Amino acid sequence: MMPAPTLPKTLASRCRLDLACGLALLTRLPAAWLAPPAFRTGAAPWPMARSIWCWPLIAAGIGAGSGCILALLRMAHVPALAAAGLALACQTALTGALHEDGLADMADSFGATTPERKLAIMRDSRVGSYGVIALSLSLLVRAAALAALPVHSAIMACAITACLARMAMLLLPASIPPARPDGLARMLYPVPRSSLGGAVVCALAVVLGLPFAGHTGELPLWPYFAHTVAPIGIGCATAWLVALWAKRILGGFTGDVLGGCAVLVECLLLSFYAALA
Repeated sequence: MMPAPTLPKTLASRCRLDLACGLALLTRLPAAWLAPPAFRTGAAPWPMARSIWCWPLIAAGIGAGSGCILALLRMAHVPALAAAGLALACQTALTGALHEDGLADMADSFGATTPERKLAIMRDSRVGSYGVIALSLSLLVRAAALAALPVHSAIMACAITACLARMAMLLLPASIPPARPDGLARMLYPVPRSSLGGAVVCALAVVLGLPFAGHTGELPLWPYFAHTVAPIGIGCATAWLVALWAKRILGGFTGDVLGGCAVLVECLLLSFYAALA
């Protein structure tokens, strides 16, 4: 058996490895080139839990990209709902529908009555009627909300929403144990407190800083509160409710629960921003 490669010693190399982990999980972009040579062969597990500090930043980039596509299409006089659908399609292609898959599996588990059966359904790659309905409703809500966003605030709203959605799902492994001894959930547990703190700092930097981007003059207190503090509260409350459900029904979290939490937060936050429009 080959010995596991040692972690990089320099800060730059460690950051590159963490970014490679985050990009490889959250997107379908090629990320192996960022990792040190010893980690490119795939023979050793990547330090996924340590990389969570950069997940909110990667998510903000994903959201900003979707917002740019939405804004450009709207400025090209593409109908609002069609532009929203195309932006969602691009985002789904970029992320590989990772979180949507988790939402569908979590919804399918509602057809079972025991924790063991629910976990078995979540592991099944097939999608049932509950999963199809949940996916359809989530896409409908997000498309309608995106279509209602003003063009000038689309990028900010999409970036903050994506950032907080991934930050919210990280609160689950920080508060409840995994439901299984394997899988993504086990890779993230126990959560390194320093990495979790870094994720919180990055998320706050994105959420509190983006409203100032492109804004000249003094930013009124109420709009700033509505675009920052309120979304943070919505994300935390959603994560808390999902954690309560997962702990009570499953005994802990799974990777599917994390993905479902992220999509739920996206639906709620995009609807919130649409209501502010």
